Amino acid sequence: MKVFLSYALSLAGLGFVIWAVLGAYAVNLSYPGARLRMMNMLRTSVNQAEIMCRAAKGTFYEPIGGAIKIGAMAQTTDLAIISASTKPGYDANCMPVTMHWKKLFGRGKRGVMLVVGGLAIAIAVKTNPALHIIVTVLTAGAAVWFIPTKIENERSLVRAKAELLPELDRAFAEGRYVRHG
Repeated sequence: MKVFLSYALSLAGLGFVIWAVLGAYAVNLSYPGARLRMMNMLRTSVNQAEIMCRAAKGTFYEPIGGAIKIGAMAQTTDLAIISASTKPGYDANCMPVTMHWKKLFGRGKRGVMLVVGGLAIAIAVKTNPALHIIVTVLTAGAAVWFIPTKIENERSLVRAKAELLPELDRAFAEGRYVRHG
């Protein structure tokens, strides 16, 4: 019974880790390339940048999209007013992105603990730990990929606020956003 429990824990833990890694992989953007795409969109068509932001949930695009909404509601070309409205809009929309990554990290941690528990039980009951060691190595590899990816995503939120938000403010001040309706 304990042997079965050790295998079940290890495989369930690997499942949690794979779930977390696939969730992170789905929303992972390379910041330099994504920044250039967004900068180009903000300089050409803020409306298309807003559409692009809706398509990339869980990335720094989501707060930019929120800042575009708030900036459009300001209905002014005064740079000080636009800047005063887009920064809080950006900060407020950073919270769902941060919470999404915390949720993924929590799943990953739960998976790692299940894998370690399965390995510990396998060693305690003196069963063949070959599968457990393979699962542990796969889990460690996933953790090695996940941690820097999470840190890079958090860094991209800060960098986008410093690099892209001023460009968004200029776009509104220069009238590059077309209000529909």
